[in-house]
Amino acid sequence: MQPSERINRWNRQRIFALASLLAAPLLMAILLLSVGKNPVSIFWAVIVGGFGSSLGLTEAITRMTPIFLCALAVAIPAKAGLYNIGGEGQLHCGAIAATAFVLYVPWLPHFMMIPCIILVAMVGGALWGMIPGFLRARFQVNEILVTLMLNYVAIFVVDHLVHGPWRDPNAFGWPYSAAFPEWAVLPTWGKSNIHLGILLGLGAVGLVYFTLRTTTWGFSLRLIEANPRTAGYVKVNAAKYIVILMAVGGGIAAIAGLGEVSVIQNRLRPGISPGYGYTGFLVAWLARNNPIVIIPVAFLVGGLYSGADVLQLTAGLPASTVDIFLGLAFLTFLAGESIWRSKATVIEEAK
Repeated sequence: MQPSERINRWNRQRIFALASLLAAPLLMAILLLSVGKNPVSIFWAVIVGGFGSSLGLTEAITRMTPIFLCALAVAIPAKAGLYNIGGEGQLHCGAIAATAFVLYVPWLPHFMMIPCIILVAMVGGALWGMIPGFLRARFQVNEILVTLMLNYVAIFVVDHLVHGPWRDPNAFGWPYSAAFPEWAVLPTWGKSNIHLGILLGLGAVGLVYFTLRTTTWGFSLRLIEANPRTAGYVKVNAAKYIVILMAVGGGIAAIAGLGEVSVIQNRLRPGISPGYGYTGFLVAWLARNNPIVIIPVAFLVGGLYSGADVLQLTAGLPASTVDIFLGLAFLTFLAGESIWRSKATVIEEAK
């Protein structure tokens, strides 16, 4: 295939994917009409609420941060052909590890607290991510099932801790841990809840891009993704890369959990995540696991969630309406991909 033909095919595939995504708002409009709602006014309310003011943009970036980090946790292992659906559990493990450090090491000098809880949270998430990585590398256990089940384990551990040993006696019976002290709260942007986690995520994107493009590690990962058998022939230790990538993904998702307990909730409590790990998985897929493309996609989704808050006031619809829209976007995207591949296969066979 000539280079010009490859470029044309690449462009056609991207246009086809974009067209398939545009089917999502059409389907959503049909659903809204079926329940007697005006889709134009609702779409406009969400856009204005999420992106039409400085307050909306600030909230969009705040909502974007955990989604962005969890999407990176999916995209990085995907470089070796792995499916990490455990962002939700790794987020909770980061929150548990950070809270444990704050509760049990309160005597640490204040200036050391922030770097230490970042490190401890990342180690907690990385260890949780290593479990499915090790099982996949050593015993060929499907990482999809393991990461999915570990999500529930981590959430139940949080419930046990805040209902039991970590319950704050001054919380009037609520299942909350003690509040994080001022010196254990991540730095924020002004008076908003935009915290240091967004910068750590952007730094991770730059590091991943540099590693993939300029190092032998990146070359080995591309080889494993393209053809694991060939990677084995040239003595690339795929098992090592699988464990490391899952650990790195878990460590990045853990920063999202740290941000929730440190800045957003200011303590460990049940329900610290409304499903950021799963939304991150959808975002990573929509961005084709490209860390750079994940940034605008996560911002768009964060803005939609920010704008969804006005739906309850203006249209009497629950905020979960945005989840339905994202589900439709994911379905139409996958359907478009499937149709494109089927069409490409038919054309190749005809040649």
